[in-house]
Amino acid sequence: MKVLITADTYKPFVNGVITSFLNLAHGLEKRGHEVRILALSDTGKTKRDGNAYLLGSINASFFYPDLRIIKPASHKLIKEMCEWKPDVIHTQNEFISFKLAKKISKRTGAPIIHTYHTMYEDYTHYFCPSKKLGTRVVSKWTKILSKKTKAIIAPTQKIKDMLEGYGVTTPIYIVPTGIDMRRYYEVSDLQGQEIRKQYKISDNEVVLLFLGRIAKEKNLDEIINFMSVKHPEDVKFLICGDGPHRAELEKLVNENGLSECVLFTGMVKPEKTPIYYNAGDIFVNASTTETQGLTYVEAMASGLVPLCRYDKCLDGVIENGVNGFTYDNLDAFESCLSKLVSDKDLRIKLGKKAQSSVLEKLSVEKFAQNCEEVYEKTLS
Repeated sequence: MKVLITADTYKPFVNGVITSFLNLAHGLEKRGHEVRILALSDTGKTKRDGNAYLLGSINASFFYPDLRIIKPASHKLIKEMCEWKPDVIHTQNEFISFKLAKKISKRTGAPIIHTYHTMYEDYTHYFCPSKKLGTRVVSKWTKILSKKTKAIIAPTQKIKDMLEGYGVTTPIYIVPTGIDMRRYYEVSDLQGQEIRKQYKISDNEVVLLFLGRIAKEKNLDEIINFMSVKHPEDVKFLICGDGPHRAELEKLVNENGLSECVLFTGMVKPEKTPIYYNAGDIFVNASTTETQGLTYVEAMASGLVPLCRYDKCLDGVIENGVNGFTYDNLDAFESCLSKLVSDKDLRIKLGKKAQSSVLEKLSVEKFAQNCEEVYEKTLS
């Protein structure tokens, strides 16, 4: 089967959508399919990177984070994609590349299957001052977009419920994104120890670790404020990544005198992320805006015990007291954290269970197989 994957972003950008479709492409190729990726380049130049065809684009992040606009001269690649004649087009974003996918679909007859990665109603502050109005706009826009597709893939039940609430009638299939587990569980402990030494973290200190894009919707202020009020002993909070909210968080840390226990690493290269996970003891996340949250899965595959604010996307992923903890308020966060900090054996036990639970359910191989089944149902 010929599968064309389209996206608005590509390496060297780092986000969950890119990780997802690159894993999918790899998994599909291992299953014998021919895969091409059509995405926007990070520069104004049109170029090729293996099976990825990258269209020259310009930065438009003043409207929405990481948004880029295609350059007119890039459209010659569209003809090449049409001549290749894909069997299915799997779209990953709803903006520029989706419009290109519609053109290719119209010329070739290949159906569009779309993965809905982003809870846009939680991001309305980027383009609309009113949350209520922004949600209505997103709902109507999503319903219109869905009519251009033959099937929609939702990473979690949370997304499927939301789409059905918008009135989407296109068939929706739940397919969790898979990751390359070996990258995370095969890391040497010595590598993680080097990261700890770099940030002057001693062996007896417990490291709370967040890894991801530092944006307002990630709600990291909540954990920093907890650290300022409770001052847990022998606990460091390592924030790995970068993003538009970092400067504000650093200011909050300095104002509360937390610069010794809340540490910022800056951007982490994708090939280095498993090492940073290995440096942690407990993975924390206070976001309620995730569609699936690949960083949860990556952390668990690394053997970290998760302690995260409850979100519907975590149903079936984190089981309280079995492979980690979820919390609804800061009292619950404090109670679970206290248990984990004081009991190293409990951290190790839950970390191992977290690792085995995601290895079983969320591999790249399973991900590719599930998407292949959606393609076959749509084509039939």
